Amino acid sequence: MRLLQKVYAFFRNPKYQEYRYPKRLKRKLLLNTLGLKLLIGFIAAALMTSVSQFVGADLGQHALDLMLEEYSPLMIFFLAVVFAPLLEELIFRAPLGLFKTSNYFPLAFYLSVLAFGFVHLFNFEAYDQYLWLAPLLVLPQLISGVFLSFIRVRMGLLYSIVLHAAFNGVIITPFLLVASLKP
Repeated sequence: MRLLQKVYAFFRNPKYQEYRYPKRLKRKLLLNTLGLKLLIGFIAAALMTSVSQFVGADLGQHALDLMLEEYSPLMIFFLAVVFAPLLEELIFRAPLGLFKTSNYFPLAFYLSVLAFGFVHLFNFEAYDQYLWLAPLLVLPQLISGVFLSFIRVRMGLLYSIVLHAAFNGVIITPFLLVASLKP
């Protein structure tokens, strides 16, 4: 729970503070963050799905469903676990380093989180019909953006890439295994 408190404190008052953790502690922090991120992400996704169904929002196909129709599971795994984390971390978290000593770091942090969430709105085929639901639709990604930024600032860009890749791998692998078993 201390980790959640630290992430929440960072969210409320973002400051660029990189720490020099020993290797063993880095692994522990990364694994604990992954577990917490998965737990909170699943809760946020369940909430998003429940509310969407309750209001009768037909969001169409998800980007993953569309990808499964066009690409092999191995290609999707590469895109989701290697390519997307690398590209997204370079776009959304790397620039935070430009604001290390700036009074504008909090603004850069919040804009980064919002932009990361916004980009994932396009995962929903019919997102434009439910823009009023947008904050809820991308709630898992907004939360993810906070955790990834926390790790990026505390441990460095490489660790946010690794955390992003591990998270995507844990999330997408079961879907790909099921898809690869279909004839």
